[in-house]
Amino acid sequence: MREITVGVVAPAYVNVPLWVAQQRGLLERRGLRVTEQVLGSTHGVTNALRDGAVDIGLTAPEGSIADAVGGGPLRVVAGLIDRPPLTMIATPRHSNVSDLRGGRIGTSSLTEGTRHVAERMLAEHGLSYPADYDFAIEGSHIERWKALQAGTIDAALQMIPYDDIATDAGFTSLGPVTEEFALNAVCVRVPAQRSVVTPFLEALAEATEWFRDHIEESAAIAAAHTSVEPHYALRACCKLAADGVIPRDLRAGRGALAAVLAALRSSGLIPPEAPDPIVTALDDSYLP
Repeated sequence: MREITVGVVAPAYVNVPLWVAQQRGLLERRGLRVTEQVLGSTHGVTNALRDGAVDIGLTAPEGSIADAVGGGPLRVVAGLIDRPPLTMIATPRHSNVSDLRGGRIGTSSLTEGTRHVAERMLAEHGLSYPADYDFAIEGSHIERWKALQAGTIDAALQMIPYDDIATDAGFTSLGPVTEEFALNAVCVRVPAQRSVVTPFLEALAEATEWFRDHIEESAAIAAAHTSVEPHYALRACCKLAADGVIPRDLRAGRGALAAVLAALRSSGLIPPEAPDPIVTALDDSYLP
C-alpha cells in the first residue's frame, strides 16, 4: 500500500469526492492510503506542494499556474470546482453590496482563491479594490465565519454549508457566486509519479460519479468529517451536485480557467506577455 499525503486548505465540502473515495475504499482498491493535511490557506497548500511536504494539493490553482509560468515545477492536473459554491455573507448591519464601501472583506490569501472571486464579484457592483475596500487575510471559510461573528470583517465569501449557517444566524446574504471560476483543482509538483497521480485521479473520478447518485449517503460521509449538523451537510451536498459545479470528467472547464487567468493578469501575478499559461501550467495527461 502506497502512503501519500494530500494537502487541503480546510475540511471544506469541495473535498467531498476525496472523503467519498476514502470512505468507500476507492483509493485503497488502487493501492493508495491517503492522509489529509489541513494547511489553513490556499498559499499554505501551494507552498507545501512546492516544498515537497505534501504529494498532492487540492487547492486554488492560481499559485500553481503562477509558479509554472515563472518556470517552477507546479502543475494543475485536474479540476474539482468550476463554479464556486460560495455566497457573499455580510454582518447583519449591511443590507446590500454598496454598504461594503470602505469595509474589510475576509479572504484566505491575497494571491489565490476567494480574493479573486470576491474582487470580480464586487466589481460587478461598482466596487473596486483597493479604492473602495480592503482585504483582510483571515484564513479558510471556517476562520472567516469566526471573523464575521466577531465583527472584525464586514463580509466574506462563505463556502457551503457556512452560507446557510450564517443566514440562519441572521447574517446577510448578498448573493451567490454565479460565474465560472476554477476555485479548486488537483495540483502536483513535477516530475510526479504517474503510478500515484493517475490512480488517485481515477478514485476521485469514481467517487464524484457515486456522489452524484448518492447525495444523502455522501452528506452523511461529509457530516462525519466535519462538525456540521446533518441537515446542513445535506443542503451543502445538494448545492455541490448542481450542474456545472464539479466538472464531470475532472477536466477543468476552459471558461473557468479563463476567469482565473484574467484574475492573475489583472492582479499582476503573471505578466501579460507570458506564453499561454494553460499550455505551461495544465497537464491533463495524468487523467484516466
